Amino acid sequence: MKKIYLTLLISIIVLIFNACDDFIEITPNDRIADSGVWDNPTTIKFYINDVYHSINGPLYIWSSRNSRDNIGGAPAIFDNFMTGDLWYNSGNLYTYSQWNKSTGLGALIRWTDCYTNIRKINNAIQELNATTVLPKEYKERYLGDMHFWRAMLYFELFRFYGKVPIIDHPQNRHEEEIFNPRNNETEVVDFFIQDFEKAIAYLPKDIPADELGRATKGAAVGMLSTAYLYLAGVMEDIIGSEAREYYKKAYETADILISGDLKGKYGLFGKNATDKGQAYHDLFMAANEYNEEVIFDIQFTDDGIGVSGNDRRGHDLMGVSHPGSYGQNTDGSYGGWGRNTPTQNMVDEFRMADGSRFDWNNPEHAANPYKNREPRFYASILYTGSPWRDDVIYASTNKPNSAGTGLVDNATMKRGTNSYTMTGYYLKKLIDPTKRGGTPNRYAPFEGADQNLIVLRYAEILLTYAEAKNEYSGPDQRVYDALNAVRNRGGLPNISDLGQAALRESIREERHIELCFENKRYFDIMRWRKGPEIIGKDVYGIDVTYTMENGTPTPHFTKVLLTTKSFESPKNYLMPVPDAVTGRNPNLLPNNTGW
Repeated sequence: MKKIYLTLLISIIVLIFNACDDFIEITPNDRIADSGVWDNPTTIKFYINDVYHSINGPLYIWSSRNSRDNIGGAPAIFDNFMTGDLWYNSGNLYTYSQWNKSTGLGALIRWTDCYTNIRKINNAIQELNATTVLPKEYKERYLGDMHFWRAMLYFELFRFYGKVPIIDHPQNRHEEEIFNPRNNETEVVDFFIQDFEKAIAYLPKDIPADELGRATKGAAVGMLSTAYLYLAGVMEDIIGSEAREYYKKAYETADILISGDLKGKYGLFGKNATDKGQAYHDLFMAANEYNEEVIFDIQFTDDGIGVSGNDRRGHDLMGVSHPGSYGQNTDGSYGGWGRNTPTQNMVDEFRMADGSRFDWNNPEHAANPYKNREPRFYASILYTGSPWRDDVIYASTNKPNSAGTGLVDNATMKRGTNSYTMTGYYLKKLIDPTKRGGTPNRYAPFEGADQNLIVLRYAEILLTYAEAKNEYSGPDQRVYDALNAVRNRGGLPNISDLGQAALRESIREERHIELCFENKRYFDIMRWRKGPEIIGKDVYGIDVTYTMENGTPTPHFTKVLLTTKSFESPKNYLMPVPDAVTGRNPNLLPNNTGW
């Protein structure tokens, strides 16, 4: 059962927050006068819970009806997803040319939202340190929560913007520092690392069952290792070869969860399952929430959203990305929008069952590109010919008749058709086949849209360890053990005896496949400095047409160019500070390079 603590709000908290809806780009109000909150353990808990409830943005929410073009925003900007359908906006795949300092790309412009929540957190940290009404255990626990979230938000700001102002206390409109300039990268990095370290010191290893979803020591350790891995890539531009030490810190921190103090606390879900693909798919289903692999997740409940899109506690991932009509009413009214569809670029990344690469130049592969692929392919991608809800997916121009003895037209459901896939594929990973895509008007609460959003899981920790250790000191058995554990759970054989460069590519490929559609790829590309090679690559879909050959419907496959993109380096490695922000605080200028 979902925990309700994240949605508990009381009137005093609402009144407090309604008075502080502006932040760094607008002169803020005087310091919040909320002494009554901090004199009562119950209202203190409500305040902490409301901070959890207020965290928003592409890394912490599912696709909702009000931002339905993306799952988390970041994936849609490169080659993993095509977003949109003809019914809504004729389809789209975000490119950098679509946004600028004035308009922005809404899902990825995070400045104001992050600082609004940082303001709440700063107020909490100050008041928690001063309060005398809490036992030490609770006081430290709540301080751990707040330092964890402040670290998460500054890490997010750093990844998107680089240099940002460090605000570490509740501000007063009369303070000169209200118009702070941006701190340099090293200062920002040191600040959020210190917050993660404080969170590790304060947070418990275990939490009560009725508080699942709160941060733990493992979550703080895991996110710190993730941060170190990111810094090892991007800080080389700032501090040179010294940035390599972040790789050492990354694998040493990850190892706390693997063989250190938190050994055995987390593991790989379904690692001994016979059906590797099914185990991988089940990992993300609501029925398996809080399993051993989940280190930190965001909570959602099954009460859906209001018709107006308000009061979101659930989400409409099923309605947004569920294939239209399949296994539903014949008129399609219970189908999904068929959005957030995987591209051919992503599909081609999945390996063959024996671990070898898929290759369109191989006649056997090209004739049947969905045969003998690795289990995670079948767990993640719905393609023409896939079984789905007692039906079969067809995004082809035509399809076999019910008897399989001839062909019928499929014009209303082929790729690029109203409310159907723009790429020739649908998302299967994250989608629950037991749930309907939506209700008849598609705006009322969606059935069962309640699985939690996993922010960090143990498989990523293993891959972080493997990559960081290989980068710092080269291949060794522990690097192979970590990488192969993830590959084996996914149904792939062990790899061994590779040099550092070859192993680097294998680890990166494994991250792409294992963590696909989980808001990881964008930041990997940023830290690898591979924007032109990956984000700037042309994006493809697939057209499928059947012919009758020897009395059998036989599919033929043609890759289709969907869009041509570009990436401007170094400009596109950081977002611009929005004009609305710099207009109110010119001390934030100059903007990031190229903007």
